[in-house]
Amino acid sequence: MIQYYKLQITDKNVLDNLDKVTPWWTRKVDNKLKKSRNMILKFGLNPNDFIKFSKSSETDYEGLIAGVNNYLNFYIPKIKIIVSNRVAFKKFDNSIINYMNLNGYVSAIQTIAEFYYSNKDDEFNQITKINAVKFANNKNFEKWKRYQKEVISNFGGNDEIKNNLKKIFSEVIEFKKDLFDPRVIIGVIVKYSSRLFKANEITEQQFLNLMYFSYLQLSYIEGFIDIYIVFLNNLK
Repeated sequence: MIQYYKLQITDKNVLDNLDKVTPWWTRKVDNKLKKSRNMILKFGLNPNDFIKFSKSSETDYEGLIAGVNNYLNFYIPKIKIIVSNRVAFKKFDNSIINYMNLNGYVSAIQTIAEFYYSNKDDEFNQITKINAVKFANNKNFEKWKRYQKEVISNFGGNDEIKNNLKKIFSEVIEFKKDLFDPRVIIGVIVKYSSRLFKANEITEQQFLNLMYFSYLQLSYIEGFIDIYIVFLNNLK
């Protein structure tokens, strides 16, 4: 599922709209880049084979997006191992959180550029907080729907569990004036699955799959909101 979070390639003329804002995200992005490169080093590999820069200032936004995507080449071959048992998962959990936070940061940066570009002919009368919220929510709700699909399908033909999960998912409310934030619901999903696993009602593999899906979505949205909320706070 991590491939689904691969950042879309954004045209330079769209990214040029980031000149309209001060990049408040630099230190946060650089911190995650450093941790990502250190993770690669722990495996005896050259970080430059995956991310060719140590700081965001050493590249442009196109290069940043490409670098974050290229880091997936480090992860993808290891996914089956990561979700194979709890020991392997625990070894990688912090690095998954770090990468998905970084992914969320850069996705938010892209969204800011895309939002400005989409309103380039409106003489800025559409550059409002409520429109910026709607724009971001439309993007992130698509990822949320994919998360729901993966979680429910993880439990095969167990209709009772699947129906319970659907009820939990139905509690999500998308507010027009607030950023879409499903973190509480994800927490409920994780707790419910933990109870099932302890009661031997689901397999370890099903539980680890659920945890993996949840780490991806939770860490992504956490990173996205962390960056995008600052943008919103500067709009009317």
